[in-house]
Amino acid sequence: MKKINKKDIEGEEVETPEEETEETTEETEESVDEAVDEVTEKIEKKLNLKELREKLDKVLGSKESEMAKKVFGIGDVKKNVEDLTKEEKIVGFFLSLLNNDKVGLKALSEGVAADGGYLVPDEFMAELIRDLEEPTRMRSLVRVIPMKRDTMKIPKLGSKPKVYWTAENTTKTTSTADFEEKTLTAYKIAAILYASEELVEDAYDFDVVQLIIGLFSEAIAEEEDKVITAGTGTGQPTGLTSCTISGVTCSGNLDFDNIINLVYSLPSKYRKSAVFLAHNNNIRELRKVKDSQNRYIWLESVIPNEPATILGYPIYENNNLPESSIYFGDFKRGYWLGDRRKITVKVSDIAGSAWEKDQIGIRVVERIAGNCVLEAAIRVLSSIP
Repeated sequence: MKKINKKDIEGEEVETPEEETEETTEETEESVDEAVDEVTEKIEKKLNLKELREKLDKVLGSKESEMAKKVFGIGDVKKNVEDLTKEEKIVGFFLSLLNNDKVGLKALSEGVAADGGYLVPDEFMAELIRDLEEPTRMRSLVRVIPMKRDTMKIPKLGSKPKVYWTAENTTKTTSTADFEEKTLTAYKIAAILYASEELVEDAYDFDVVQLIIGLFSEAIAEEEDKVITAGTGTGQPTGLTSCTISGVTCSGNLDFDNIINLVYSLPSKYRKSAVFLAHNNNIRELRKVKDSQNRYIWLESVIPNEPATILGYPIYENNNLPESSIYFGDFKRGYWLGDRRKITVKVSDIAGSAWEKDQIGIRVVERIAGNCVLEAAIRVLSSIP
């Protein structure tokens, strides 16, 4: 056996045989192993390697924690921001938010926000928008228009030119086309969500990416749904209920005849892509409505996650609508949502009661515009008792 000089970090020598002979006993081998273990233990203790290994073992089993290590530069795995994957950027950005790490936020954010916050990375934005466009969200039902400026002018044909029959050598009747103009003006909406310090501590035990995408999208979607539906147009987008939309009046209780009147009040060219929007209480009543053959007009979809239909048209629940109205139309042609695509976040651990509750307050700010651009594509059933 090759000679091993073992000296621990305190200077004590451990005697080992110079060479292995036939007289080497099992007892001697055990003493050598014990000496090696003792030296290793002292080295680990001196360098605190055992504690470090335990900490690393605790988090290395999580994909998210490995990403976070890369982002925050632990050990030799540090990466430049441009070398990070999409998931690494998302995890790093959110963990920076939770830890109020301004250096990390600045490195991972896109550009500089006008109001002093941090613009979310493009990768985060892509995941967020995908979640916002679920079928039950108003964003997915209307037309989304990217805006490069705070306002956008939209020309609209108010009245069409008319044609006339005329005889030979007679004066032709003249007509003109009337053009109107719609304006999309971007307004700022904000939502605040709170994350506990426990969330930070336990972030390695679950899929933190999907959790946070969900939290952000819920906060933003609630505000978007509210203003697209019922925005006043003053300091916020103009919602459907503030637009001048014609329709029919409900006669008596909500029944099949009223639904038929609503559907056929809409011009045929808009019915192909039309959907219903109704409050939960009206949906409850619609599920009870029957036709003249005593068959329910409500038809559940056989395809998972697809909406139910009435007379073949999808119906969506929208509890921001008044119970007195049901809307029906092609909302992609009738309503435009102007999207500035700038979502800014700010963090604070002292705002409100965050400090008392050991929470991190995350304020999400978005700039959107909204208005009806073609009211003719939408109809409303009003005065529902």
